[in-house]
Amino acid sequence: MSAIWQVAKQARADTASKMSSVFRENAFWIFIMLIGILVFVRLTFYHFHYTFPTYGIRVFGEGAKVGNIWGVLNPVLIVFLVPLFGLITKRVPSYWMLLVGTVISAGAVFLALLPSSMFEPLMDSVVGELIFDRWLDVPVDERMPFYLALILFFVIFTIGEAIWSPRLTQFMAEVAPRGREGSYIALSYLPYFGAKFIAGPMSGWLLATYVPEGAESYPNHYMVWVWIGLMASLTPAGLMLSYRLYKRAEENAVEAEEISRQQG
Repeated sequence: MSAIWQVAKQARADTASKMSSVFRENAFWIFIMLIGILVFVRLTFYHFHYTFPTYGIRVFGEGAKVGNIWGVLNPVLIVFLVPLFGLITKRVPSYWMLLVGTVISAGAVFLALLPSSMFEPLMDSVVGELIFDRWLDVPVDERMPFYLALILFFVIFTIGEAIWSPRLTQFMAEVAPRGREGSYIALSYLPYFGAKFIAGPMSGWLLATYVPEGAESYPNHYMVWVWIGLMASLTPAGLMLSYRLYKRAEENAVEAEEISRQQG
């Protein structure tokens, strides 16, 4: 038992030493800054899972199968789109994949702001029948064109996700110093973990402000998506502004690898 304790103690000391060394490196904080930029679009998933269900029930009414919209569309599309985009974009640098994908995902959020009148012609079409009768099973008197706006929003968002999400780990590896990828990637979740402490109160504030419980109507419910869209847009904006920083981190990582090879 004492031998096991000694091994565990030594492992803990080694881990603490490595983490302390990593935290003292300027490259690590550049890495965290770049990864932190990606947090904003990733936090939209938090709102899809925590804000959207309550929002949907209050806007569409009790019993609305709002979980079927995101919970079905996203995984089904991802299964087909990720391999497809992976095949046709395998030679495209991860930075550009992240930029293009996050522009699409962030921009998709604002599709929820489109006028409902744009979707009214589809209400009695084959598309409307498939959605309202065969999928969501929405009673005739509860059908709203806004359902179609949200579906379009989630489809386009998922297309963007299929472009940027698979490249996230590759991007992390590119900007981490060679030989330190494991330590850096292990700590890459710190910004996302910290941001959740902001996303939680934000979710509660959005619901209480724009779709408060017990209200008879929610004329400003679209503002929920304005705020989420603005939050998500910080990622592509940040990526564009930090391109030079990304190139510097990538070049430093390659240079460090070359020095290590020469010394070895």
